[in-house]
Amino acid sequence: MSESLAFPRNRPREHLQSVCHIRFRRDQVGALGMSPRRGRCRRMLLRAGSKVDRMFPPRSGVRRLLRGGGEAIVTTSALRGMEVHGMGGGAGRIRIGAIMAGGTGERFWPVSRPDRPKQLLPLGPSNRTLLEDTVSRFNGVVPSERLLIVTSKGLRAPIVAAELPLPDDHVIAEPSKRNTLGAVAWLTAHVTGRLGAHPDETTLAIVSADQYVGNVETLRSNLTLAMTAAERLDSLVIVGVQPTRPETGYGYIEMGKSAEPLMPDVEGADRVHQVAAFREKPDAVTAEEYFRSGGFLWNAGMFFWGVSTFMRELEAAQPEVAGLVRDMTRALAEGEEAEAERLFAELPATSIDYALMEHAEDVLVVRAGFAWDDIGAWDAWRRMAECDERGNAIVGDPLLIDCHDCAVYDELGDAGISVAVIGMDEVVVAATSDGVLVAPLERAQEVRDVARRIHQTRRDTRGSE
Repeated sequence: MSESLAFPRNRPREHLQSVCHIRFRRDQVGALGMSPRRGRCRRMLLRAGSKVDRMFPPRSGVRRLLRGGGEAIVTTSALRGMEVHGMGGGAGRIRIGAIMAGGTGERFWPVSRPDRPKQLLPLGPSNRTLLEDTVSRFNGVVPSERLLIVTSKGLRAPIVAAELPLPDDHVIAEPSKRNTLGAVAWLTAHVTGRLGAHPDETTLAIVSADQYVGNVETLRSNLTLAMTAAERLDSLVIVGVQPTRPETGYGYIEMGKSAEPLMPDVEGADRVHQVAAFREKPDAVTAEEYFRSGGFLWNAGMFFWGVSTFMRELEAAQPEVAGLVRDMTRALAEGEEAEAERLFAELPATSIDYALMEHAEDVLVVRAGFAWDDIGAWDAWRRMAECDERGNAIVGDPLLIDCHDCAVYDELGDAGISVAVIGMDEVVVAATSDGVLVAPLERAQEVRDVARRIHQTRRDTRGSE
C-alpha cells in the first residue's frame, strides 16, 4: 500500500445498539411521500427529524421498523465514538475523490489522439489542461492525498508524465475498456481491496475530467453538500444542472416534487431533491419540453455515495456485477492481480447510469448552482471558449475573413503552414500534423465516427504492408 495514502485497514469493529422512538400519524407517511420500504423508510424517518428523540447516526442502516399504535421503534447499529454529522464529514469517515479520465476524446479529432487525449489538452478557458483543472477543483473538498485518477492502461503513462500534483501511484489503470461501469467497479475494488478502506466508513466523490465549470467555489460547496447527503441519508447522490438551452446531447434527470428539506440543519439542503426518473437523450421537441418545464436537470455525470450504499444498490440492480466487484476486491486484497483482471473482463461494457442509476431505488440529486458544460465535442468547446467579436473561438494563428461563430484550432503555424478560413459560419476547422477537419458545428458529434474510420483505415494499410 502506498505510504501516501492514510486509509485504515479493515479491522474488527465494536457496535453500539441504539433505539429511537419516532411519533407520527399514519397519514404523515403518505404526506411525506415515502412508503415504509428500504431507503425510503430511512428517508421518512430523517424527514420527520423534529419528532425524533434521538437521531440515529446517518450512515447506519435501519435494522427494524415496527409500525403500530402511532409509534415507530427504530433499532440502528453504529460505530462507538464515530461522528459523521456536518458538512465536512466526521472523525472516522473517509472521503475519497476520484476523476474518471479514460476516454480518448475521439470527437476532438485531429487534435485529440490516443496518445494525447482531450483531458491532457488545454481545451478549457484556462491555460491548464482539462485534467489539471479537474484536479484543482477538488482543493478543499477532499485532501490531496485522497484523490485518485482512474484511466486506461494506455493513458496511465501520459497522465503520470503530465506531472500533476499527486503521487504517481494515485493514477490507477483499468485492465481494459468497460465504460464508466468498469471505471467505478475497478475504483471500488481498488479502494476497498488494495487500500483496505472499510465500505461502511468510506465515501466516494466521482467526477469526469472533461467538464467545464463556471464558479469553482460554488462547485466545491455543491460537491461537499452531495457527499454530506450521501452520508446523512444513506443514498446514491448525483449532481444535476439547470438547462440553459433545449439540449439533445445530454441525458436528463426529472426531479421529484418539492417537499420539506431532507436535511433541514444543513446549509443549502434545499438543493437536494429526490430523483423521480432518469430520461435518455431526447429529440428536439422533447428537449424543448424539458427546458420549459423547469423540472428537469442535465445529468452532469458526478456521483457520490458510501461504498456500502453503492454495493447495496448494485446488488439489488445488478447482482452478478456486484458479485464480480466483491470478487475483484477479494483478489486485489490478496495480491492476485491477474485474477482481478480476469474478473474485470466479465463486466458488461456499459455506463454506470444504465447499469445502476436508472434502476436504483434510492437516488437523490443536488441541483447545481454553477455554470456547467460537457466538453465533449467541438461545438461545446466554442460555447465555453473566449470568442472574438464575431463569435469565433480561435487557437493558434489562423486567418479568418468574414467568419462568424466558428471554432478554429490551428497547430500548423509552428510548421510554417498557414490556415485561412473565408466566409464561413458555424463551422469547425481543426488543422494539425495528424489531419485536417472541416465540418458544420451542428454535426460535431459525427467527428468520432470519422476518427474511427481513419484509424481503422490506417491499421488496415499497415497490416497489408
